[in-house]
Amino acid sequence: MRRGIQRLAPLLLGALLAAGCSAPPPATSPAPTPAGPPLEEAVSTVLAARSKAVLMHDQPAFMEGVDPEKPGFRRNQLRLFANLQELPLAAYDVQLRGVTELPGGAVQAEVTVITQLDGYDVVPVRTPGLFTFRRTDEGTLELDADHDAGYDADHDVDLQPWERTRIEAEDRDGVLGIFDRASIDDAYQVMRAVRRGIDDIAPLIPLPWSHHVVVYALSDVAQMASLDDLPGGDPERLEGVAFSVPAGDGNQDVASVRFMLHPRVLGRDDARRDRLIRHELTHVAVADRDDRVPTWLAEGIAEWVSVQAVPRHERVISREALEMAQAGLTALPRDADFNDEHTAANYGIAWWACQVVADRFGPDTVWQLLAEMGKGGGTSEADQDGVLRRVLGMSGAELAAAAGRRIVRTFG
Repeated sequence: MRRGIQRLAPLLLGALLAAGCSAPPPATSPAPTPAGPPLEEAVSTVLAARSKAVLMHDQPAFMEGVDPEKPGFRRNQLRLFANLQELPLAAYDVQLRGVTELPGGAVQAEVTVITQLDGYDVVPVRTPGLFTFRRTDEGTLELDADHDAGYDADHDVDLQPWERTRIEAEDRDGVLGIFDRASIDDAYQVMRAVRRGIDDIAPLIPLPWSHHVVVYALSDVAQMASLDDLPGGDPERLEGVAFSVPAGDGNQDVASVRFMLHPRVLGRDDARRDRLIRHELTHVAVADRDDRVPTWLAEGIAEWVSVQAVPRHERVISREALEMAQAGLTALPRDADFNDEHTAANYGIAWWACQVVADRFGPDTVWQLLAEMGKGGGTSEADQDGVLRRVLGMSGAELAAAAGRRIVRTFG
């Protein structure tokens, strides 16, 4: 399952925020006023000390500026600091964008939180955030909140696992696994399966990629459910999903592509889970190259690659795909209903459309088709026949019919 940048709403990752909200000023209060340079300098000093404390592993310094009168917020900040220490941070910084004084003496700072996972993000991730400070009687600033729900909603900011709960991270052999306390017992087999999956698909994908990946393996579906435009709309219908991490702040680059697994598959140490992992890893390797192509091609390539490690006589397909093939296929699966109630059949049909291309024209032609479909602004369903005829000499209907015949011959 692929969650692309253009086809689906972007997921702005990074802003390492902890729970805690600032109260808005009363409706009758005077309007907030921008702060002057002295206050900006004071806030910048606090933010710089906070950023340095993360990189220097200095918890007392990190907590020094947190409001002691907010015990709940302080606990969240302690958790956030501990979580950040779990991550392989190549960069972490909180940069000030602007300061506003609120009635009553509170100070709001609009910031950019910069993070980069060492070995996994090709560029830093820049995410907007809103911090709130309380001014003490002595004139110092104490952090009251580093998260505002309304601001986050307005700026498409999504909380990450290390912002939601206590995480435990495993970083080895090019795999960064993000677990929580209830899923950490599955870490060994999940990490091993992901590394094995990378080794399986690497020789099959003639595209440059790092062979490194971040995988979220959590004990609940909150993170998966938080994704904008989640394919199918229901995390319980998914077993995994890949998603892009934009660099943000106007930068169109992709920092990385990560994937997450549904909790129900974590303990399933079997061929089905391994195939799922290879599928999601294929999306990671392909990255944004499949964002502007028909869904059947993006998902079909991931399925086709994922089964190559399975002996042909052991490969399986959904019964619905077989039944639809037996009835006769006249069209490739459509984008609009790819992830509807017939999703299992659509995946199987998309797989065999790519299998037909590979068997008739050679595996390289599958990747050529992806490249041609992705040129310029991409290829819509309405225009895909032109590319298919140019590359394969057949229409989408003809490719679907050929895939159907092969499905019946193989599984019927």
